Amino acid sequence: MKIPAVWIAFVFLSISAKTWAQPELVEPDASGVIPQAHVALTNTHVVNVRTGDILTDALVVVRDGRIESVGSGPPPEGAVVIDLEGKFLLPGFMDGHWHGETLANVRRALESGVTTMKSASVGSYLDVATREAVKQGRLAGPDILAAGVYVMPSLGQAALSDPELFRFLHEEVKGVANVREVVRINAEHGVDWIKTRSGGTTSSPGGPDPKMAVYTVDELSAIVDEAQLHHIKVACHAHGAQVVENAIRAGCTTIEHGSYVDDEGLRLMEERGTVWVPTYTSVVGFLLPHDDYNSSASFLRGPYLLHSMEKAFTKALDIGVTIITATDTQYGPRSNTRISREITNFVELGMTPLQALQSATTVSAQVYGLADRTGAIEPGLEADLVAVEGNPLDDIWVVHDPMFVMSNGRLVYHRTVDPAHHIPPRYEWTGFGTGGPVP
Repeated sequence: MKIPAVWIAFVFLSISAKTWAQPELVEPDASGVIPQAHVALTNTHVVNVRTGDILTDALVVVRDGRIESVGSGPPPEGAVVIDLEGKFLLPGFMDGHWHGETLANVRRALESGVTTMKSASVGSYLDVATREAVKQGRLAGPDILAAGVYVMPSLGQAALSDPELFRFLHEEVKGVANVREVVRINAEHGVDWIKTRSGGTTSSPGGPDPKMAVYTVDELSAIVDEAQLHHIKVACHAHGAQVVENAIRAGCTTIEHGSYVDDEGLRLMEERGTVWVPTYTSVVGFLLPHDDYNSSASFLRGPYLLHSMEKAFTKALDIGVTIITATDTQYGPRSNTRISREITNFVELGMTPLQALQSATTVSAQVYGLADRTGAIEPGLEADLVAVEGNPLDDIWVVHDPMFVMSNGRLVYHRTVDPAHHIPPRYEWTGFGTGGPVP
């Protein structure tokens, strides 16, 4: 696996200095690793997102980044006790379509309750380096599923990401041989997923048009086949009905967006087990100020896109298409989009609160091949946890106001007046919760 040294230096050196003193739970050690403390979470109500059951007055013990036990009784000797004051505990949320590039972006995702993100490309291999920093404990999550360079006809500046890609500064990534080569180079950099596209974009007034095919079925099939040789799945950006079908027939694992998907496309998804990642909330943002995708095209198309997706969502639920949460955002300071919004929008579109929570946790974990690592609050799984004020099965809107976030057993966000545990929502280059300017 190749990770450019300049990006490793950026991530690792940027988290080397200490500033203000903070709770021992989040203070990096001498080597810059943020601790995975032995913690007992008391006075909490655990939501079983598999069944909808609630374990009241529970004790959750975390050790070495994983959930050691879920039950009741006194906290074990030696554990740091954190009283969650009757809050409801959920698994961390998963975002299936993330474009962030900065530590501030990552921090905002964490504060919103996201503890796992699938990159939808960042124009380089910075997502690979960020993933490795999280794995080494030098960055406090979320876990990243990296996609590296977006496999599309024009790489633009992404062609600078590897010397083998330089020729695509002046040549389109078209044809079976070329698309295979870009997938291979991504695989050599250790990506977890491949991101490609079958058609154009809805928000760009300059095109290509969202209903226009940018790759043939043969080219898409070559992308999928090459990815499978490296044991990697493919996520495909697709809007128009025909390009959605092309991506499904080529064997892509997920359809990202699917704004104009029709009955035949939904039928094919259900038949072939293709997963729909609608990023519905990002389209809601088309009509909001300060959105990531404000443009003349998004303002014009937005109302019909929402209408089309709402109809398709209802049909997809009826026939059993797998649907998971995603934002299609960078988590910028003015972004309107968060997974909590996607969850509540899914409920308004017809899911039950439990189904919407599952789409952001257990179902996403299954799609990403992480079901044995995360997605639920169970012994042995990673301690990816979010606490909210009320029961989300009764009032799903509480997911918009996380009070406590833990990622891989690292306490990164805790809104409390207790000075021993308060983690202020600010950062510097030292990681998270260790002081610095407000992002």
